[in-house]
Amino acid sequence: MNCTPGGGGGVKRACTSTLQAPNTKIQHRRERRAPSKHNRCTPMEASTNGGAGSPAVNLEEQVKELRSQVLKQQELLEKMQHQLSQQQQQQQQTSEPPKTSTGWSPDVSPFEAQRIGIGDRRLAGLYDARFHSTATGAIPRDFRVLPDKIFLVRHAESEGNVNSATYSFTPDSQVSLTERGRQQAREAGLKIKACLEAEGCSKERLFFYTSPYRRSLETYEHIAAAFPPESIIGVQEEVQLREQDFGNFQDAEGKKREKADRLRFGRFYYRFPDGESGADVYDRLTIFEDHLIRDINAGRFANGTTLVLVSHGLAIRILLMRWFHWTVNQFMCVYNPPNSEPVVLERVPDNNAGMDGAATWMHTKALYRLSESSLKFLPGCTLDMCSSDHMPRPLPLKPLPTPTSPPESPRHEYDSESQLIQQQQPQDQPPRQQQEPSPEWEAACPMPSPKVDTQSKKQAEAPPLQFQEPA
Repeated sequence: MNCTPGGGGGVKRACTSTLQAPNTKIQHRRERRAPSKHNRCTPMEASTNGGAGSPAVNLEEQVKELRSQVLKQQELLEKMQHQLSQQQQQQQQTSEPPKTSTGWSPDVSPFEAQRIGIGDRRLAGLYDARFHSTATGAIPRDFRVLPDKIFLVRHAESEGNVNSATYSFTPDSQVSLTERGRQQAREAGLKIKACLEAEGCSKERLFFYTSPYRRSLETYEHIAAAFPPESIIGVQEEVQLREQDFGNFQDAEGKKREKADRLRFGRFYYRFPDGESGADVYDRLTIFEDHLIRDINAGRFANGTTLVLVSHGLAIRILLMRWFHWTVNQFMCVYNPPNSEPVVLERVPDNNAGMDGAATWMHTKALYRLSESSLKFLPGCTLDMCSSDHMPRPLPLKPLPTPTSPPESPRHEYDSESQLIQQQQPQDQPPRQQQEPSPEWEAACPMPSPKVDTQSKKQAEAPPLQFQEPA
């Protein structure tokens, strides 16, 4: 270090400048290595300044290639869209009906135009939801969409059937089956299976509708156990199939008085306190049947499907009343079927479905009838009540004599109504079960005969009989 002497602080200043020189050189090196942000250039600027092999040049080339590929894809897509529009125009020219100056021909409805454009899936035996409507859903376009049979099964014997006091401490919806009832339900499954096998059914397909009540669900489980799992194509719980509401927790003595009042007032119209009347059940089952018919005609149960409805005694009778258009008086003649005994609705032969075999103008309900073997399980039901048609039935002009009591038969166990009538008799009189039906009752509600003879056929052609409740 060279320090020249001088006056004052000359030496000090010279030494300081000499010491600062190395730091200045280091600072200049750092500036050359790391230029400031103001001196840095963008990748695009570097590409113009850099050489041909720099990373910036490679990135720019990749972007250009991607842009060219996107343009080619867009051109290809436009060509395909143009070809598709041409094909659609050609199809419309061959399938569209002639148009008028105002649009579609008045002879072709928009529904038919849609069917022509898309096709009717039901013609292939498939489900088509477009036909699920009240306007066109009441008439099937193809017999293949109709289920082969419809089984109506009253639940098996429950705890309430054995002891009516059960309803005093158990909600009606939670009453379960007895051990005997479980056996009855298993036998019902075997009966349905045997019926299908007798008809030559090669592949079993069953769809179940069931009431949400516990005794109905248990009945369904035991019936379904008779079939392999792959045969059950579906099960649906329907609240509308529940039992008539008799109230909440039911007092046994109070219900006896109310059921006695129902016999005097009329079983169909009497509404239990906090419960329903038969007319109320009729209303909700009407809604269920409307939905069921639309599902049938839409092809939901095609390909040889069998329907099984597990419900309750009154609900089954009213369902038949609605299906076959029974009058109220005819309904009053019919009593509940036995527990877990299948009642069968079978298909009407196709050649008898209508004039010349055409059924396009007939309601789906008219294509089914109550099987002859099921008559014995519905006491009071006659042959003329087992089918339906499109013609209104004449009503009798004169009322019939009032029957004194319902018919009793050892082959059938009646519900609590007939049991109540027996309980109301004095102790010194024989029970009703030992008493022969009165002539007035036989005239009003004749018991069905297991054999179909000419006399029964004549009775079926006669107008329906009118029945009145005892005063």
